[in-house]
Amino acid sequence: MRSRSHSSTPVSFFHCAGVRVRRGEVEDGARQKVSAERSRGAAHRRAARRARLVDAVLLPGVPGTPRVAINTGVTTTERDEQKGFASLIKGRGSMYRNPAARDPRPNRPVGDEELLELLTALSMVHRRLDAARTQP
Repeated sequence: MRSRSHSSTPVSFFHCAGVRVRRGEVEDGARQKVSAERSRGAAHRRAARRARLVDAVLLPGVPGTPRVAINTGVTTTERDEQKGFASLIKGRGSMYRNPAARDPRPNRPVGDEELLELLTALSMVHRRLDAARTQP
């Protein structure tokens, strides 16, 4: 954006694409945009930290066995089941983490059936975790 004034005094208006814009409006808009981007960036960083935590606990690390194993992990099928279990946990966290932070929908319809399905899935996750073997 360029100012049309050539003097050294501060200009209170900008002309951008033929539109006259007050300097404060530009600064306020830029400030709000930066704040929103920081908020989105922080949400992405938190989601990435949660995903790394799930991976560190449920996926095989350096020793080759996960810290929390839901099965023996001997066969390919069991290793795939372990990976799928980790993905299920990460997916549920992403789906319900905080939708208002990214897409504010105060009247988001969440029906009783959807809530029951979520509770059923979480119950299955907790049951599998209760029966899991842990490594130090």
